[in-house]
Amino acid sequence: MTDTPPPAPQTPRMSRRMRWLLIGSLTLNLLVVGVVAGAALRFAGGDLPPPPRSIGFGPWSAGLDRDDHKALREAFAATGRDFRSEWRAERADREALVAALRAEPFDAEALRAIAQRMTARSQDRMELGQRLVLDHIDAMTPEQRKAFADRIEKSRKRDDKDGDKAKGGDRGGPPRD
Repeated sequence: MTDTPPPAPQTPRMSRRMRWLLIGSLTLNLLVVGVVAGAALRFAGGDLPPPPRSIGFGPWSAGLDRDDHKALREAFAATGRDFRSEWRAERADREALVAALRAEPFDAEALRAIAQRMTARSQDRMELGQRLVLDHIDAMTPEQRKAFADRIEKSRKRDDKDGDKAKGGDRGGPPRD
């Protein structure tokens, strides 16, 4: 008798479907790693995040639609102001504020100076925003102004209704009697 070697065990072949699932999974994992790595690199070094896409316009905001917001963002950009340096100054003042609050001996005048700088910067931004909103409203047609007023009124009614439900006044304010 001749000994024939046993047949080599066959390795099971991966189905085409399983292969595509693995490729898809690998692709998705690499995409997630890329997004996380990109975000980490972008904000490395403690740099400030990019400016917000939505600019708050206080009581006017409720009346602004998507096109209004876009026009106002463009108007802000057209002012040529360096908002990044303003945000850096704001961050520096917040750090100085914390240091002043912790300082021993406490220097009330230093704290007041920091508060005045922060208030002046905030007031300057508010005045610019108000001027841009009012200029934008001036350029509206009567129909656009009516729609703007309707959106503000609708928002106010919704806020009043929500405030009554919470029994906390407007947006979490003190309780009403």
